[in-house]
Amino acid sequence: MAASLTEEPDVLICLGDILFGAYDGAMSECIDYLSSSSIPLIAVKGNCDHASDGNLIHAALPEEQILFFKGHRLWMRHAPFYQQFQKGDIVMSGHTHCKSLYAEGGVIFLNPGSIGKPRDGEAGYAVIDESGIYLKSAENFSTLEYLAI
Repeated sequence: MAASLTEEPDVLICLGDILFGAYDGAMSECIDYLSSSSIPLIAVKGNCDHASDGNLIHAALPEEQILFFKGHRLWMRHAPFYQQFQKGDIVMSGHTHCKSLYAEGGVIFLNPGSIGKPRDGEAGYAVIDESGIYLKSAENFSTLEYLAI
């Protein structure tokens, strides 16, 4: 959550497991932050989220969402997608809680990892701006990987 203060984002995107799966014991901290933040929140439901969790953080929790950013379609879903995408699409999922960023066939695939329950040893998040995607450490805010868009 400190990353949102360091990065000054226009919007927060959460790819599921927002409360129970992501924070467990610190769930109230997560609820307090997300429900009181002035930064708009766009989220999808994770397998550990409950249908009513969206009410606690004042956000809808659909299974998936598609956004548009600088000519790219951003596909958001907690679980991995199993479908074809078009060149220029950015596909985001979070189910594994492990960071990854790569391009294949002109499609960018992003899993920012997890802030609260990383399964790859280090909490992570991603920043997307006009130039590209930065996969970052939530522990020291350093850029771990970068991919131009």
